[in-house]
Parts: sequence; structure tokens; C-alpha cells
Amino acid sequence: MEPNTAVSPSIEKFVDLLVTEKGLGNLDPEVLAQVKRDLSSRAEDRVNAVILSKMPPENLEAFEKLLDDGSAEDVQAFCAKNIPDLDQVVAAELLAFRTTYLA
Repeated sequence: MEPNTAVSPSIEKFVDLLVTEKGLGNLDPEVLAQVKRDLSSRAEDRVNAVILSKMPPENLEAFEKLLDDGSAEDVQAFCAKNIPDLDQVVAAELLAFRTTYLA
């Protein structure tokens, strides 16, 4: 799996809110940008890990092929089709990440 260098807009908004909640808005702009990159990477890693853990084993090979060859939309559709309550699964993982980060 190649890491995705583009941050999804929803993760970007999530990270902006985390930074605000943590009170980091007054950091030097370069430091703030690095903090946001790090948080985005960590949040995406958590989401990716929960998606892999919830993907039915019989679909993992097809999912891996899609990750290599498919579009982001194809991957999203495959996940939505094969992971029950995908939105809730992702939301719960992001909430857990938020709770840990703000603790």
C-alpha cells in the first residue's frame, strides 16, 4: 500500500478542529503546518487500520488490488459496500483519536 500524500478534506477539517481545541492556533506558522501534517498522517493511519480490520478476510485480496489500481472513489465504494456502517466505524475511530489527542 502506497501512502496517500493528499489529505482528504474531511481529515483536514478534523485536524483544524483538533488544533483549535488543543489551543495550538498561536504556534509559528511553520510549526503549526508540521503539527497539522503529523496529525493528518496519524488520523489517516488510524482510519486505514480500522478499515483493514473491519474488511472481511475474503475481500482483502480484491481490496489490495483496488488500492493499487483503482481510483479513490472506487476504494470508497468498495469499503462502503463491504464494511457495514462504514461511516460510523470511521467516525468512532476519529472520535477515539480525538479523545486520546486532547487528553
